[in-house]
Amino acid sequence: MTDRFEPWAWVVVAASLCALFLNTSLSSIAGVMHVALLERFQDDVTLTSWVGSLFSCMFALSGPVASFIINRWNCRCCVIVSGVLGLVGFASSSLADDIRWLFLTYALMAGLGQGLCYTGCLVLLGFYFKTRTSLATGIGIVGCGIGNFLLPPLTQHLVDGYGLKGAFLLLGAVAFQSCVCGFLMRPSQHERQRHLIHQEEGETNQENLASRCQSCFNKIRSCSIPHFLNMSFFLYLLSVMAFTIGNSTLKLYFPDFVMKQGATFQHASSLVSVIGVGSIVSRICLGFAATDPKIGPSLLYSGVNGLAGVLVFFIHPLTRTSWLRIVFSFCYGVYNGGIWTLFNPITYAVVGVHQLASAMGWVMFTCGMGYLIGGPIAGMLYEATGDYETAFMFSASSFLLASILGLLMNCARSEPPDVETTLPTTLPESEALTS
Repeated sequence: MTDRFEPWAWVVVAASLCALFLNTSLSSIAGVMHVALLERFQDDVTLTSWVGSLFSCMFALSGPVASFIINRWNCRCCVIVSGVLGLVGFASSSLADDIRWLFLTYALMAGLGQGLCYTGCLVLLGFYFKTRTSLATGIGIVGCGIGNFLLPPLTQHLVDGYGLKGAFLLLGAVAFQSCVCGFLMRPSQHERQRHLIHQEEGETNQENLASRCQSCFNKIRSCSIPHFLNMSFFLYLLSVMAFTIGNSTLKLYFPDFVMKQGATFQHASSLVSVIGVGSIVSRICLGFAATDPKIGPSLLYSGVNGLAGVLVFFIHPLTRTSWLRIVFSFCYGVYNGGIWTLFNPITYAVVGVHQLASAMGWVMFTCGMGYLIGGPIAGMLYEATGDYETAFMFSASSFLLASILGLLMNCARSEPPDVETTLPTTLPESEALTS
């Protein structure tokens, strides 16, 4: 069923945009919070970078958890749970007197909330929009770009005005508002059909304990074992990891890098906002461009990764003055931010709609692994050399590797099976009137 028959689809797009702005885009404050945590706890730079890196990566590392919730219940439940976790995680962080507690509250709990929100929103957009996935994802994910623009200076203002503890409390309140957006995310027809099938299977197997156990095992296996894994998808996962390694390095250390060049803390946080402006432009433009069959999301993905790598390679000469830093930040946002728009349509094209939830979970898990190791590796390179030049060369190389792997993925890709035929084409009248 195509998206033109889903009148609620555009409400879901608006709700996804708001939820991603209120919750998932909080990952953009990692660089600002990194400096604030260093000033507050006066702890080791590597340990502090691990906290920020884990917080940044959890929005993606939690992909399999989000897939399990979506497959077991639905996307709406996934987004609502994300808001609750954001509130509890940030509020608990305000009570921490030791930075090690932040691994549990700030990095794991609040980070997990971001991941559930991101995966839930993107998968639901894929369920509603089967012919215009890139466009819908591009519009919805603009919320992350708006958050990248507004949240870093807002976070800096909160830290200056209310201290780190007060900032944590207020950020938790912001994340909790994504629950409102979650309630607007009515389950798609695909979810309702799948729920109906599972319900019928449960009634059939009600008298057979072995069959019920096998059915439960199959549901768990659909989330935990990537049976759709092939060479194309494997290369795609490697490319995604390389992209996030490069992105996490610049995202975490760019504010501190420009401050060491003589910029103020306020100017550094404003540069993160400029990156957000560029990403807003990029997400909309790439969303439209990816709908062109002559271009496609895979070619765009490789191209913008290559451009981002070249840009980061020349970061030192391009950040010598305040105006050059602004231009660099905007261009980086343009070449980097739009890549997130392409994950959903590329995954859809590789595995099909029936495996979209599980596959997106593994894509986001791979993103999380890249975020988890990228920041600490760059931190070790910085401590070994005394400057950020080697760390940013490592970032640039990662972007170029992502571009090359993306091209190889496109060459190895084959059309996914038409799994839509395994679902009933129509719903019973009583089921169609629900939700």
